[in-house]
Amino acid sequence: MPRKLDERAVKAKEMYLNGKKLVEIASQLNLPEGTVRRWKCTHKWDSERSDRNSERSVKNRGAPAGNQNAVGHGAPKQNKNAEKYGFFSKYLPEETVSIIQEMPTDPLDILWDQVQIAYAAIIRAQSIMYVRNQKDVTITKIGHKDGETVTEERWEVQQAWDKQGNFLQAQARAQKTLEGLIKQYDELLHKNWELASEEQKARIAQLRAQTDKLTGNNQELEDMDEIEGDIYGSGK
Repeated sequence: MPRKLDERAVKAKEMYLNGKKLVEIASQLNLPEGTVRRWKCTHKWDSERSDRNSERSVKNRGAPAGNQNAVGHGAPKQNKNAEKYGFFSKYLPEETVSIIQEMPTDPLDILWDQVQIAYAAIIRAQSIMYVRNQKDVTITKIGHKDGETVTEERWEVQQAWDKQGNFLQAQARAQKTLEGLIKQYDELLHKNWELASEEQKARIAQLRAQTDKLTGNNQELEDMDEIEGDIYGSGK
């Protein structure tokens, strides 16, 4: 028996098809924006929204009866002056235009997306650049050349301390970028406090709580320091 669809998802879809932004839907339904975004992708709301827009554009296309604006010179073929993304759709790939259409217009929301992307990159790096212990050595073949009598191969060896050092440097740069974005968000938020939504105001507290995990204010970072001590303390 198929699982009953969440009533909130039904309501969110209805609001989206009526032109509401994802951030507005999430705020009004008291949901995380990521949940609404996942529903949109999973249930392909965009296809239905496109169908509605197509029907609407067919009904409204063309000048009103008796309009004389183009008399004598005519309008250019495939004129898109009335379309919001006409210029972009003419020169950019369809996927790019689709992204532009979904982008928020509020500067705070744009900054919020940048913060999320930066934070996600830092978290993802934890698994990609993770160093298990001192014996975690990576050997990579970087060159191969066949000669008449000799075959030459070149290999790169990365010791655990090399990899850990590179990781810490990259992590520090990424954290600095994230901190800068958060500072911009905080300043812009308070500059336009009266115009900000409740969700936009609540985000800053969430950001601070999340970044505490990356700046040494929790036990996880202390545990990481102990691991690094084991790696570096044992010598190369």
